[in-house]
Amino acid sequence: MTKWRLLDTGVQHAHHNMALEKVLLSSCTTGTVPSTLHLLEFIPCVLLGYNQSIEEAIDEEYCLNNQIEINRRISGGGCIYTDGGTLGWEIIAKKSTPGIPQNLEAMYKKLCEGVVLCLGKFGINAAYRPLNDIEVGGRKISGTGGTELHDSFIFHGTVLVDFDTDTMINALRVPLIKMSDKQLSDFKQRTVCMRELLGYPPKMSDVKANLAAAFSEMLGVEFEEGGLSEGEEKSLNEELVTFASDEWIYGRHVPHHKSNLNTFEYKAKGGLIRISLLLDETRGYIKSAFITGDFFAYPERGILALENILKNCLNRPEVIAKKVNEFFAAQELIIPGAGADDFITAITKAAQSGNNT
Repeated sequence: MTKWRLLDTGVQHAHHNMALEKVLLSSCTTGTVPSTLHLLEFIPCVLLGYNQSIEEAIDEEYCLNNQIEINRRISGGGCIYTDGGTLGWEIIAKKSTPGIPQNLEAMYKKLCEGVVLCLGKFGINAAYRPLNDIEVGGRKISGTGGTELHDSFIFHGTVLVDFDTDTMINALRVPLIKMSDKQLSDFKQRTVCMRELLGYPPKMSDVKANLAAAFSEMLGVEFEEGGLSEGEEKSLNEELVTFASDEWIYGRHVPHHKSNLNTFEYKAKGGLIRISLLLDETRGYIKSAFITGDFFAYPERGILALENILKNCLNRPEVIAKKVNEFFAAQELIIPGAGADDFITAITKAAQSGNNT
């Protein structure tokens, strides 16, 4: 039976956990470490998706006043709140690993089966919900996502062992202020934690043990507990500086040209696409483009390349469509649940919207 590393790093600060994600993914590409199941826990924090901006996704003042850390994932998706009641898990392996589908959506479904099996060991009847959630009775108990580097990938998620919905609502920019009590109650019912389902919060050590056993069964591998390699320790110390920096945390910010900024939000199958375009209305071209949202892109930096080809593009639907189609045809960019047509629609609508959302 193939042996994998079981790495449990316990409770860490947000920048430590995010830096370690990059280190583990990078080390996997070198082939110097085995495939890994990483179990991690958090000090209260909000984690932005790679393609999100703080201004759009979180209430920064609330987070700062309540000692909630802010950081950014190396993968896409939406912003999440997590604390000591959340168990994080990550699969880091080669894309060619036997038993793991090459198709992204099939891989999502396959790896989510590990969490479904784990919850089943507690008597919880969970199920996979496309594209990347795990639910119990229609209520979300785990969200997942991932990214890749060269021939390797990281697929990660959470298990809500215990969860503070009120803090999440206050920390994230959830549009609930004008909702009625009934609507707010309905929103809170969208998620569920193990404590609510079982009537008590299970020990984190028991959840970890069952999760490792479930992934071992699902993947047909044997886990051996291990720590970081010497090379990983060195890389982590270097990356911690980057992931604690304002450049990393605040890097994806909306341009402050409000008077000239057109925005549009488009809901694709794979998630929300938010387009912000800075326009030269006199000469009729796009000065710059800013693309955010809670979608996943492989590779993530492909979105930056898409933004770049839109710079100084004529603001005409046929020109935008031609540029985006050529971009998707030439680039190895995969966005589950979204394609060139979705981005063409979103960009064209933003170019014509005049600050509509």
